[in-house]
Amino acid sequence: MNITEKSDVYSYGVVLLEILSGRSAVESQVGDGLHIVEWVKKKMGSFEPAVTVLDSKLHGLPDQMVQEMLQTLGIAMFCVNSSPVERPTMKEVVALLMEVKSPPEEWGKTSQPLIKQSSNQS
Repeated sequence: MNITEKSDVYSYGVVLLEILSGRSAVESQVGDGLHIVEWVKKKMGSFEPAVTVLDSKLHGLPDQMVQEMLQTLGIAMFCVNSSPVERPTMKEVVALLMEVKSPPEEWGKTSQPLIKQSSNQS
């Protein structure tokens, strides 16, 4: 395997997935020992909401922040595309990430919570 810009982009996508999910690249005790890329693909292909991929410590954050993390998750998945030709360049990744960030005054302006708080109240 040759080290190329596209392999660097893949590695960057793996790091983003680790940050967003709170998991390491391979965790034998969680996710059937799958590599994080395969684990995320499996979760997203199982009709579970994308927010289930995010670290559970993120519950309770403003909806706008969660939305930004979900957009970043999409960018990460773009980076780990199995076809190197289909992966973005790092310049494109930076441009995509710059588009994600919104100012704090925009936080909390969604109509529904993206991560529902679990409670025993009915």
